[in-house]
Amino acid sequence: MKYRGIKNTKKEEGMKKKTKKDKPTRKIKKTGKNKKGVSTKKTEIARRASAVSSFLPQKIVYSKILAQKSPDFELLPAVLFYGDISGFTSMSEKLAKLGKEGAEEVTKIINHFFEPLIEIILKWGGDILGFGGDSILAVFTDNKWKHPKELRALEAAKQTINFVKKHERIETKKGRFQIKMHTALTSGKVYFKDLNNDFFIGGKLANQLINIVEKAKAGEIVTNAAFQKIVKEGFRKTEKSIWKWINKKTKPLEPETEKEILQTIQKKVSSRIETLTPYLTEWIRERIYLKPTFDPKDGEHRKVTTVFLHFTGISYEKEPEKSAFLIKGFYKTLSETSEKYGGYLNKLDVSSTGERAIIVFGFPIALEDDEKRAALFAYEMLNNPFIKSKRIGLRIGINSGFVFSGPVGSDLRREYTVMGDAVNLTARIASSARKDEIIVSESVFNKVFGFFDYSSIAPREFKGKKEKVRLYRLLQKKRVAKSLLSKWLSESEKIVGREKDIEKIKKGIKTVKKGKGQILAISGEAGIGKSRLTQELIKHLKKSGFSIFEGDCISYGSAFSYHPWVDILTDFFGILPDDSMKERKKKIKKGMVSVNQKLSQWFPVIGEVMGVSFPETSLTKFLDAKIKKQRVFDITFDFMKFVAKKKPVSIIIEDLHWADTASLELVNYIGRNIKNKPFLLVVVYRPIKKKEEFMEKDFSTLITLKELSKENSLNLVKNLLNIKDIPQDFKKLTIEKSQGNPFYIEELVKSLIEQGYVAEERGKWKFTGDIKKLQLPDTVEAIILNRIDRLDIYERDVLQVASVLGREFDDFIINAIYPHITPLKKSLKNLQHLDLIKKEKGKKQIRYFFKHILTREVAYETLSYARRRDLHKKTGTYIEDELKDRREEFLGLLSYHFFEGKDFDKSLLYSVEAGEKAKRVYANEEAIEFFTRAIESYEQLEKH
Repeated sequence: MKYRGIKNTKKEEGMKKKTKKDKPTRKIKKTGKNKKGVSTKKTEIARRASAVSSFLPQKIVYSKILAQKSPDFELLPAVLFYGDISGFTSMSEKLAKLGKEGAEEVTKIINHFFEPLIEIILKWGGDILGFGGDSILAVFTDNKWKHPKELRALEAAKQTINFVKKHERIETKKGRFQIKMHTALTSGKVYFKDLNNDFFIGGKLANQLINIVEKAKAGEIVTNAAFQKIVKEGFRKTEKSIWKWINKKTKPLEPETEKEILQTIQKKVSSRIETLTPYLTEWIRERIYLKPTFDPKDGEHRKVTTVFLHFTGISYEKEPEKSAFLIKGFYKTLSETSEKYGGYLNKLDVSSTGERAIIVFGFPIALEDDEKRAALFAYEMLNNPFIKSKRIGLRIGINSGFVFSGPVGSDLRREYTVMGDAVNLTARIASSARKDEIIVSESVFNKVFGFFDYSSIAPREFKGKKEKVRLYRLLQKKRVAKSLLSKWLSESEKIVGREKDIEKIKKGIKTVKKGKGQILAISGEAGIGKSRLTQELIKHLKKSGFSIFEGDCISYGSAFSYHPWVDILTDFFGILPDDSMKERKKKIKKGMVSVNQKLSQWFPVIGEVMGVSFPETSLTKFLDAKIKKQRVFDITFDFMKFVAKKKPVSIIIEDLHWADTASLELVNYIGRNIKNKPFLLVVVYRPIKKKEEFMEKDFSTLITLKELSKENSLNLVKNLLNIKDIPQDFKKLTIEKSQGNPFYIEELVKSLIEQGYVAEERGKWKFTGDIKKLQLPDTVEAIILNRIDRLDIYERDVLQVASVLGREFDDFIINAIYPHITPLKKSLKNLQHLDLIKKEKGKKQIRYFFKHILTREVAYETLSYARRRDLHKKTGTYIEDELKDRREEFLGLLSYHFFEGKDFDKSLLYSVEAGEKAKRVYANEEAIEFFTRAIESYEQLEKH
C-alpha cells in the first residue's frame, strides 16, 4: 500500500466510509431482526457505540453523553492508580520468532490479564485513563460512592496484585514465563483538561506517582504520604514521602456501582455516538466501522520509529488558567505537526519529571522513511514559535526497531498501543536527554545524518541492555541555498540513450509530410522517459511545420467524457480560461462555421462535449445518444482535416492509460481514418493489457521505452551536470539504485545538490560530500518524497494544494483556494527553480503543470485524508460559485471534488447531472460511473 500519509485527524465527527474503489459497499438491513427481535441496524449501531466508548475514559463518556459542559480545566481531588506488570516484554520478544502466530498469542495473553484487571478497577469505581503497553493508569474520585476513593483504590490494588500472583506462570509455545505486578497510589489533586478531541492529565501528583512506582518491588503497593494519612493503618514508611502497604489481613470492602448513571449512559450512548468519535483517530474510527470487535489476530510485530517527547515548564497547580491555554496551544501544535509528517499521536502520558507525548511513525501504515519523518517532526517541534515563546522545555528521544502493535484491554476499556524493547529504549533515551535536546539511537542516525548536522555522544548504559548504546545529538537541519537550483537545467539538453527511437520519430514525420498518415505509440513504465521523448518529438514537429494539438488524460478523469479532446477542441476554437460563456459560445460558432456552414445545425452536439449549452436544432432534437456520439467523432475529425489543408497535423494524447472510454474510441476512430492524410497521431501511455485497434494498423509504430544501459545512465548524469567525469562511488550508486530509470537519475542528482553532496564552484558542478555515507530510497516515488520532505513549509504546502487540482492547474484557481497569497507567489517561483513544476504563459492566462506526473501523485499521497477532503471541497465550492456560467463544462469535476470532499449532498446532485450529460453523448461507461457515485453519495447521506 502506498504512503498516504497518516490520518491523525481527530476533529472530524462521525465515521468515514471509503469509496467503492477501496472496498465493497456494506449495507445494513433496515428491517431485519435478530433473535431477540431487535433490528440488526440498531444492533450494529450499538456495537459500534460500545467499541467507540471502550477507547475513552468514563469521565469523557459521561460528560459527552449526558451533555455536560466541560470546564476549561479541573483540579480534581483524586487517587491515581498505576499498575505495572513486568514480564510481557521478554515474552513478546521470544514469541516474535513465531511471526503472526506469536503476535496473536501475545495479544491473547496480555488481554487474558488485562480483562479481569480492568473489571476489578471498574468494579471499585476506578476510571482507566490509559495503558502503557504493560501497565494501567487509572483515577479514583469520590462522586456518589459510599466508600472513600482511597479505600476503593487500595482494594483494587490488592485484588489486581492477588489475581496476577494466582496466574503468574504462563505456558507459551516458546516456553514458560513469569508475570509479576506492583502498584503505586497517590492521593491529592490532579490537573485534568478535556481537549474536545483528546484529554490531558498532569501535575505534581501524576509525576509523584511515576516516581514512587519505580521504588516498588514485585507484589508491593506503595503510596504517597497524603494517601497514608487518610487510610492511616497498615503502612510502613520506606523512605521520604513513600509508604508501603504491609497489612495483608484487612477485611475486604463490599463493592458498589453507580447503577442509575450506568443505566442512563447505556441508553444514550448509541444515540449520541457522534459526541465521542472526535476523540478517536480516523483510522480507528474506520476500523470500528468495518469491524466493531477486536481479537488477538489484530496484533502484529512491525518495524516503527517511536518518539518520546517530554515537555515541562507548565505550572498546573499555581497557574491553572494559564496552563489550560498552554496545553491547548501545545496540543494543537503537537497534533498538527505529527500529522504533517505522517505520525500517529499515540497518547499524552505522564512521567516522573513532567508530561510526555508518544508519537509513532510507521504504524498503523508502514513508511519507508519513518526515521526521517520522526526526526523532522522533532526538529520542527523544538523550533516551533509557540513552544519557544511560551518557554515550554522539550526533551526528545527517537529510536527505531521492531515492536508489538495492536489493541490492548477488553471490551470495557482498550487502546491501540506499541510495546517492546525498542519502545522501552526510546523512553530511556528521552529521559536521558537534556532540555531542548533531540537524542537519537544509531538506527535512526544511520537514516537521517544526511539531513542534519549532529554531534556524537559517549555511549550510555541503559536498563535492559547488555552493551552500551551509541547515541547522537541532532543539531541544525542542513540547508542548501535555493539560488543553486535556480540555475538548474530542467533536463539534459541532449536526450540520452534514445537515438534509435528518435530515428523512428524522424522517419514517421517524413512519411506524414508526404501525405501518408502515421500512428506513433510511445509506451513505458513511470519515470522511464516518455514525457522527455515526447518533448523531443514536439521539437522535431515544430521544425517540420506541423500544427500540434495536445490533450492530457488525468488519473481521476476516467469518468470525464472526452477529457483530452476537450483540451484539443479548446485549442482549436481559441478558447481561454477566463472567457465568459458568451465568448465561448461565440468562438465555438465561429470555429464550426469556418469549417463548414452546415455545421451550424450541430452546435448542441459539440456544445454538450464542451460544457456549453446551445438550443436544440431540428437535426439534433430527436437524435439518440449513439448517433450524437458518432457526429462528435465525425465533426472533430472534420476540424482536424480543415487544419490539415494548410499544414500537416499532429494530435498528441498523453497518459492514454487513464483515458475515458469515449476518448479512447475517438482515438481509434481517428486512427482508422488517417492512412492517406497528413496526420501523425501520437499516443503516450504506461503499458496497458488490452490491445487497442490503433496498435494493429500497418501504419502504426510502437516505441517501447526500456531502462538505460549502465553507460547511458552515467552519460545522463554527465549531461545533467555538464561534467566530464563522475567519482567511482557515485557511478556505482547510480547504477545500483537507478536501475536505468532516467527520472530516478534526474531526481537523484537534484537530491544530491539539495543535500550538499554536489555543489557549484565557479559556475561548475562538483562532487563535494562522502557518497559512501549517503542513504537513498530504492524507488522513484521514494526519492521524490525525499525531495518534497526537504521543501520549506510553504513550498511543500503549495505543492500539496496544487496536487489536488491535478497535473495542470490555472493560476487563478490556486490563487483562490490558497489562503496566503504572498508565500504562494514565492513558493510557486521556488518550486519552478527546484524543477518540480513548470509555468506556461498564454495570451490571457498563466498555467502551471507538474514536470512529472509522479511528482503530483506523490505530493497528493502525502496529504492527510482530512486535508485532502478540505481542499477538494474548497475547490468544488470555488468552481461552483465563481465559474457558475461554465457549470456544464465542470459537472464531472464538481462531482469528483465534492465526492472526495465528502460533501455528499452536492456530490449526489452533480454526479446525477454529470451522469445524464455522459449519457447524452453516449459515454455509457462514464455515465454508469457517475450514477454509481451518486448511489454511494445517497447511501452515505442515509447512513448519517
